[in-house]
Amino acid sequence: MVHALKTRQSSLMKLPFTLINTGLCQASKSKIYLDSVVLPKQINPLADNKLFYQRDKYLSLGEGAQFSSQTIWIKFLNVGKNPEQSTVNIESFSGGHVLNTWVRVTHCEITDGGQSIVLVNPNTGSHAWFSTGNANNVEAQIVVATEFDTDEFDAMPYIDIIGDIHDVVRVFPKGVMGQWNPYYVPKSVPMRFKLNQQAGEGGPNFCAYLANDEWQTVTGAMNLAVSTSTISNESTSVPLSSGSIALYFYDALSQ
Repeated sequence: MVHALKTRQSSLMKLPFTLINTGLCQASKSKIYLDSVVLPKQINPLADNKLFYQRDKYLSLGEGAQFSSQTIWIKFLNVGKNPEQSTVNIESFSGGHVLNTWVRVTHCEITDGGQSIVLVNPNTGSHAWFSTGNANNVEAQIVVATEFDTDEFDAMPYIDIIGDIHDVVRVFPKGVMGQWNPYYVPKSVPMRFKLNQQAGEGGPNFCAYLANDEWQTVTGAMNLAVSTSTISNESTSVPLSSGSIALYFYDALSQ
């Protein structure tokens, strides 16, 4: 019985689920929290209290460390005002962030004694997003990879989500299994682009894609090069032009 339990636990996998969620930032004056092991869950309705993908690896970096993570997108929808506080300065602080416009975030920072993960403002290079007011009054939408646990299989294919971020949110308003690929190029550009993970030999090399509001599937269409972990949309049947989305399945060695 003990052996059976150990075997089942050893097959536990953590895969990315790309969450799309709307809520209040619920942070301190200047920080926007993604995940924390010390702060109450109420601090983070923006990410729906889901665990940040590969959080343990990042938290081990320690206080003050900045790291390049899977790409995160945030869109500020509304700036409210608490009667006891000044209005949050969001559109002019350090270059500003215009409301209802997607901001691409490529780095995060470890804070709170190495126990929390916050977004790094691409305009400042720090965790400062606001200079006045309080982020508790800021409503935003976020696209972020969270952890999905499964012990149903010993191995599962990795999924790269390929397409413009606007189309991803439109097609999957609550989220989708997989991780958005920030390296893709439009179909009109004949270039290879890399995968989120190192590809293994003999993988599924399978693609499901949306074109003209219809889902279709194809095998081998992305022209996988295992040696470089790259795929290409040149001369393939997968349309990566405006409005289309592709989910690419492959075996990953570096999860």
